[in-house]
Amino acid sequence: MKLLTFLGTGNYAQTTYTWEDQELTTKYVAAAINEFFDIDTVQAFLTTEARDTHWMMFSKAVENAEEVFIPSGRSEEELWQIFEAVVNAVEPGETIVLDVTHSFRSIPLFVFLAGTYLQKSRNVKIGGVYYGAYERDRPRSPIFDLTPTLKFIDWLTATDKFLDTGSAKDLGQLLTNIQRDFYKQGRQKREPVSPRQLSNFGKRIQAISESIELVRPLKLMEETALLDKISYEDLQEDVGAFAQPFSLLLDKIQADYHQFALPNPREASSQETLRKQVDLLGWYIDKSLSAQAILMGRELTVSVLCVALKFNYLGKDERQDVERGLNSLVVWREDTQKPRPLALEGLVTMIPDLDLDWLSKFWSRLREVRNDLAHTEMRSDSLSAAKMSDFVKKDLLKDIKTLMTVLPQ
Repeated sequence: MKLLTFLGTGNYAQTTYTWEDQELTTKYVAAAINEFFDIDTVQAFLTTEARDTHWMMFSKAVENAEEVFIPSGRSEEELWQIFEAVVNAVEPGETIVLDVTHSFRSIPLFVFLAGTYLQKSRNVKIGGVYYGAYERDRPRSPIFDLTPTLKFIDWLTATDKFLDTGSAKDLGQLLTNIQRDFYKQGRQKREPVSPRQLSNFGKRIQAISESIELVRPLKLMEETALLDKISYEDLQEDVGAFAQPFSLLLDKIQADYHQFALPNPREASSQETLRKQVDLLGWYIDKSLSAQAILMGRELTVSVLCVALKFNYLGKDERQDVERGLNSLVVWREDTQKPRPLALEGLVTMIPDLDLDWLSKFWSRLREVRNDLAHTEMRSDSLSAAKMSDFVKKDLLKDIKTLMTVLPQ
């Protein structure tokens, strides 16, 4: 395990640093951390001025220390040089401890952020973040464990993912972990309150996110309806006591997901179920989830026509009949002098107001985009991503809403 510490030019006074039942009298908190924890090497980051002031004494107090030169951080260029020095001092997969007690200006904060970046990008494990709370008028100075602040980075990342994509999988995992770790550590035996709903809610929003990601609209409706069975009052209490960063998102997640809630969607009114799916299609488009939107739009088209024909829209044979009718329509519109295909007759008879010319063009384009997506560009004349995205953003939802008008009111 490697300790990263930073030295400034200040006049560090001798004090007794304490950690739990351990203590060490020294000028340098890094010497105490090095003593208290299982540290193999110490990387001491220091400017030329800090080296002249402290290195000789520091290297005697911390014999396993190595010096790493950094600039003063007075400009953006120098801050990036500090970042590079930190990155080069750490190997992928290594465990590091950060001492953010000393250094110049904002360097400790910048290095803390660099450490968390390494945690994500190079699989570096941060074993701890510590600060020596020196006070001039006290003989003992406690070392504070700032490691829990790392969780803010996880909350930030998970929140950003939810706001961008609508996926709360990472947020759900954080909530589940909080409750699991609480009971695993036996804290319920010594603390007055315990989390009761975090894990349940976390698993629920993870399941919802998976249904969104894999385009499971009916399962999504079932899962979001189950959110109502979780006591909102109990959940708010748990979040306030154990997951405060989540409190800012709780209402937004509830509102975003609740719009899709429908108990027993397979037994509900087909029109109601399809309207929920249209809402989901719009949500996919708003979140720039074009692949899901294309798949959803294609199946919605078949479902709407099934319902208009009074077919079982979940029946395999019924769906295939509608698909054959649509494909026959595209072929027939290329030469309307030919007799109308038998597969098309049901559509014309049951939905007399249907604009066949519009439907042919829409289905032809939607089919082309969906097939190109499914074949992952393994075609000689594949569409560009920009063309597919343009169709989704400009036309898909508008055309699906137009098609929905064929349903009985």
